[in-house]
Amino acid sequence: MGPRAFQRAFETYRDPVYRFLLRLCRAPTEAEDLLQDTFVACWRKRDRCPDDGHLLAWLRRIAFRLYLNQRTKSTRRAALARGFDGPRQRDDAADAVTTRDEEAFLLERVRGALDDLPEGQREVFVLHRFEGLTCREIADLMDMPLKTTESRVRRATRAIADRLRSHVRDLPTR
Repeated sequence: MGPRAFQRAFETYRDPVYRFLLRLCRAPTEAEDLLQDTFVACWRKRDRCPDDGHLLAWLRRIAFRLYLNQRTKSTRRAALARGFDGPRQRDDAADAVTTRDEEAFLLERVRGALDDLPEGQREVFVLHRFEGLTCREIADLMDMPLKTTESRVRRATRAIADRLRSHVRDLPTR
């Protein structure tokens, strides 16, 4: 892949890869950093770049690996910080009930339900429901058996549905 082809690939796939990373890490600045790292890795590995129309899948795979590496580092840092500062308190401000309208209320609850999923289930759910990847594509991307992927999607869907069901009685009235 030459410089012009790389530039075209960047312009074409920058937004989908950014959205993919944003959904995984939930922080715009982290997603931007990982996006840059993804395309740096793409440039370094340009001799292995697929020519057969699978470039987006290849970029997602690179991005996902970088995300996993970053998450591992963050977990280690948080553990070290707890050792020095004691246990950290969760910020519950994002979980505050928004009563202005039903959409904001439900959106907050969906985000909360998604955040409470175990990492493996959350990642698979995001890839399947938000990114539109099939269970087979997710299994290949994450190097896991297809049945495990299907099971995680099913469990995540049930967990979110159960959590949201408990909030139906709390919906603001019009």
